[in-house]
Amino acid sequence: MIKNLSTNQKEWLEKKLKLINKNPIEIFSKLRLESSQRDFYRIFFSDKKTVILMIIPEGTDESVSLFTKKAEIFKENAVNVPIIFFENEKLGLIIVEDFGDEIYQFKLSDEKADLFYDLAIEELVKIQSIDLDKKVFDVFDNKKLLENWSLFEEFFLKLFLEDKVNDSSKKALKECYEKVCLNLANQPQVICHYDFECRNLIYMENKTGILDFQDALIGPIGLDPASLFKDLYFFWPKEKTAFWYKKYQKRVRKKLNLEIPTSKLVEYIDYCSIQRQFRILGKLSQVFIELNRTNRIKDFPTLFNYLINTSKIYNELSPISEILIPLKKILNERLANIS
Repeated sequence: MIKNLSTNQKEWLEKKLKLINKNPIEIFSKLRLESSQRDFYRIFFSDKKTVILMIIPEGTDESVSLFTKKAEIFKENAVNVPIIFFENEKLGLIIVEDFGDEIYQFKLSDEKADLFYDLAIEELVKIQSIDLDKKVFDVFDNKKLLENWSLFEEFFLKLFLEDKVNDSSKKALKECYEKVCLNLANQPQVICHYDFECRNLIYMENKTGILDFQDALIGPIGLDPASLFKDLYFFWPKEKTAFWYKKYQKRVRKKLNLEIPTSKLVEYIDYCSIQRQFRILGKLSQVFIELNRTNRIKDFPTLFNYLINTSKIYNELSPISEILIPLKKILNERLANIS
């Protein structure tokens, strides 16, 4: 049995697992940690069948019941998310279907890319076609956007880079960020997974499984495509991404009855990707500083390069690259000191 579970948690878990599978349990295997505060375990039964246990620690702002409700809505709209077998809000426990280990992050290749992205786009557009129910899905509004900026400013600029960015540069960055936010607010609004990236996608015999959708919200249409097409671990030729953009446009036209010109789609995705990179830098810096998790800070140079290269394309955002290019040296020195 898992350490640190309360007596009530252990009793509930044992009872529910017996309802799922009457065979004895052989192994509890802890799964990888990312930036989440949750813990994940794969539970192996003696007949080799498995389920996944999610543990949501007390005191976090994550809701078991809200996760369950979002899963239910996704299922109703044919989105391929895991079945929830049992959940307990009070105990912070959820037992879900095991989608396996064929995670995009580790299985994507040049040979498989077209198939994998085609399947991912299919699921993405299903998510975007879901009704905008504000009782279930928060809105990615100006308040949340400013919260994202505050994380970046406090945990990345001030604490991670040790406050080596002057006030005028901070002001210029924030002004650019506000222009990005305005663009996001003017995009068509849809349901967004919020982290539709390769580490949350699983290949499952000609379909894609979707994980970690607990933060799903109402936001700009370019947000999830930015996660998918501007992933931190895969860099594709422009002609390849242009091909996938066209596939996405076609599906959006058919499923959402929405026509987005190519130039506008590129802009939507670029602006969303810039906001996303700021957000991730802030969030991962917070995880490093508060939880001492170092496994994701290696991504910081990639995030920096994305911000620099994308902001160069748009005149109103050019100060971002002008400020960040000189900061690369400071960032690399900081990372070297940590490693």
